[in-house]
Amino acid sequence: MNQTREQKLRNLILDNYVSLRQFAIAADIPYSSLTTGLTRGIAGMQFDTVIKICKTLGIEPLEI
Repeated sequence: MNQTREQKLRNLILDNYVSLRQFAIAADIPYSSLTTGLTRGIAGMQFDTVIKICKTLGIEPLEI
């Protein structure tokens, strides 16, 4: 079964961090923004937030 971008991103975060909340703190983004983006779709997230997520995970935005 194919995973959505959001599922892949959630899995990548949880592979590297204990929780989504811990990741949000490390990425310096609001936890609510992270969970909303993972639920409703990252296409609706602010560009700066997506960049912070990618930078914290060490990936390029186009990888997601």
